[in-house]
Order: sequence, then structure tokens, then C-alpha cells
Amino acid sequence: MKKILMIIGGIMVALVLIVGGIFLFTSLTSKKLACKSSDGDITIMYNDKKITGYTAVNASYDREEQQKVVDRVGIEAYLDEFEQWFKKNTSDGTCERK
Repeated sequence: MKKILMIIGGIMVALVLIVGGIFLFTSLTSKKLACKSSDGDITIMYNDKKITGYTAVNASYDREEQQKVVDRVGIEAYLDEFEQWFKKNTSDGTCERK
């Protein structure tokens, strides 16, 4: 029984490391649009064609739906539109491309 628990624990640790590595790789290799306000923060990670990830604090974001918009208008137009939306809909919103 103890051996089985050790194997399961090892698998869980490996999965956490793999997921963490993927997130770290995505974060380090993607361009970012970081938007901050007192209402909430969101950072969108992207490449030349699509949204590769995001982080949000006190904000919601539907990556799949937003990717559909990117597919329709292109990444640059999407980022411009999102930045304008964020500034308009938050009390003190600012965005920065990194």
C-alpha cells in the first residue's frame, strides 16, 4: 500500500512540474499585453497569430471566445480593441505591451 501511494505521489509531482514548465515556457516566450486597474488586472500572452495564455486577478476572461475574435480580426486589431475596451470600462485602467 505504501509503495502504491509513493508511485501516485510521484506521478502527481511529475504532472505539477510538467504543467508548471509549460506555463513558464509560455510566459517566457510570448509577447504580453498587461492591463492593470484598481478593478482588476489581466495579462494576455500572445504570438503573431493567437492568444497563448493569460492571467487574471479579479477579472474574468474567456480565452476560447476571445481567440475566435482574434481569428476573425487578427491579433494586432484584437489587442488594440481590447486595450481600448479595458481603459474605457475600468476606472483607472492602463495597458502596456511587453
